[in-house]
Amino acid sequence: MQVGYFIIIPLLALPLLIPFMNQHRIQSLWYRFSLLWFTLCFIILWFMEISTPAFLTQYDTRPNRLFFEYLEYPAEVFSTLWNGFKAWLVTGLVSTLLTIYILKRTSRIIAQQFQPKSIRRRYLLGVYPLFLMMVVLSIRSTLAHHPANPSFFAVTPDAMVNSLILNSTYTLEYALYNLKHESKANLVYGNLKVDEVLTTVKQTPYLKEYEFPYKDYPTVHFQPATRKREKPLNIVIILEESLGATFVESLGGLPVTPNLDRLKSDGWWFEQLYATGTRSVRGIEAVVSGFLPTRARSTVKLSNSQRQFFTLADVLSRQGYFTEFIYGGEAHFDNMANFFVGNGFQSIIDQGDYTQPKFIGSWGVSDEDLSRTDKQPENRAMMQFGDNYGWLENDILTVLQVNKPAKQYRYIPKLNKQKPIKAPLNPEQLKKIKAFAMLPSILYQSRGYYVPQD
Repeated sequence: MQVGYFIIIPLLALPLLIPFMNQHRIQSLWYRFSLLWFTLCFIILWFMEISTPAFLTQYDTRPNRLFFEYLEYPAEVFSTLWNGFKAWLVTGLVSTLLTIYILKRTSRIIAQQFQPKSIRRRYLLGVYPLFLMMVVLSIRSTLAHHPANPSFFAVTPDAMVNSLILNSTYTLEYALYNLKHESKANLVYGNLKVDEVLTTVKQTPYLKEYEFPYKDYPTVHFQPATRKREKPLNIVIILEESLGATFVESLGGLPVTPNLDRLKSDGWWFEQLYATGTRSVRGIEAVVSGFLPTRARSTVKLSNSQRQFFTLADVLSRQGYFTEFIYGGEAHFDNMANFFVGNGFQSIIDQGDYTQPKFIGSWGVSDEDLSRTDKQPENRAMMQFGDNYGWLENDILTVLQVNKPAKQYRYIPKLNKQKPIKAPLNPEQLKKIKAFAMLPSILYQSRGYYVPQD
């Protein structure tokens, strides 16, 4: 995979030079550029691997965003390295300088031995597409339904062991790539300060009675159970893809889920339950971790949330539960396996674990194959669709948009329509909505969405 990334850069530039490749000067320039490029790539690979043992010792994983995130504090970083990893620091610097010296001398000798040759353009044009396809396939690293990513290699319950399968240059590049999805996200919806956001959220009626004892984890609080049991119950959460109200008869849909309709009398039945986003991974994020929706990518994919991020599995595993994720498709899709393994799930079963499934589609095995293996809730919903943030409380829908004034509508569920409300918005209500919209970005950036182990 990593070699493919390095090769494709000079390879993509080659078509521009094909008409001139018979000129000895152009051949020589191309050869020297390629030699310099691959020398630089090898130096990067060496430096990252020689830096890895010390990073593993400190963080139990290969280099990720932390590798560059603390570079804005050079004095503190160098002091930590010198006092705690002096031997590795010296070894890394000396071996990297020695590698540069050897490669520089070797490259010079190879460049001097280069002899221009006559090249047939027809032959070059015929071979180039084949070679390009091979490089693209090496980057994809699999012929499976989805290309490889770090989650593809999450084959054990140990996040550190899974990271060892990859190389450090790739893990660092992947962290850099993910930064483009980690902009200020929902902070654009208001100009509230962090303390003001947290205070506003904590003062909502269903939270103000609780204590928040952790400064670094500002939303962590304890809610006592309303019922005590001698033996804890098993907990099964079923996430069904694309199962909306249109397939449930009692919600006005088709009569194709009779068993679901039958179950509604045995527990809570929500008749106005809304998705937090437009993709299934948003549902996973909301149900498994309770994280509020944002404009950024789902936290299942982002680098800051791959470890020490709150999930139900993490809390339950501390209470002696065995936690398992059972999926009909490929668990590396949407980075699910990597996220789950790093945040409390002890076992993962996916498409490759089913023997002789009765049906396999593009998204995995069928549901049939899969199955073989006192306080009232707050009446509000939060949704994120593109740049639009929706807050539905009772029948009033408030919509926040980037660089635009907030709007309010009266939502009529039976007609599936919204009627604009011309009256001015209540300032305190709008402040509360903005606080909840901004909260997930604050918690994610500060790594504050976690329950510490006392």
